[in-house]
This record gives sequence, structure tokens and C-alpha cells, in this order.
Amino acid sequence: MSIPLNPLAFAFPSSIQNIAQAKRWIDGFSRPAMFNSHAWQTSKKLALLVWECHLENRPFRRTLNFMHPAFYEMIKTPEGICLVNEARLRRN
Repeated sequence: MSIPLNPLAFAFPSSIQNIAQAKRWIDGFSRPAMFNSHAWQTSKKLALLVWECHLENRPFRRTLNFMHPAFYEMIKTPEGICLVNEARLRRN
């Protein structure tokens, strides 16, 4: 299953223009208290994959259901626009 990218994320360009900037953005989020290091690193890698797909304008071919709320913030631009179609996400 793939999740379509959000066309709004292309209509309103982000201040993040490359993968290094996306990694800095993701690394700026603090690990939630109840998350172990491995789970947090896995979440960050998945968020970086979303950013790579966005920056390369290619579909994201994995699921993103039931992730920690901080994860969903990592896949938004600093301007607040989600990179993927939020209607296709199941959060709880």
C-alpha cells in the first residue's frame, strides 16, 4: 500500500529543500519519555524516508498507521503542512 504525497506540500514550498535539512529537522525532535531508543531511531528513519520521497517527488510505499504523535510532526514541514495525504493515515 502506498500513501500519496500531499499536493499542498508542493504548492507551498518548505524551508527544507534537501535531505540534510530534513535530517536536522527530524533530529530536532526529542524522544518521548515512554519510547525506547530503538523505537525512536526506527521512527526517525521512517520519517526520513517520507522526506526523501517528498524531496524526490516519488510515492511513499509503506504504511504509517498508529505512530507516536511526535512522528506525525516530523513528517510535516516547519510551516505545518503534512508531506503525505493525512486523510489516508490512521492515528488511533
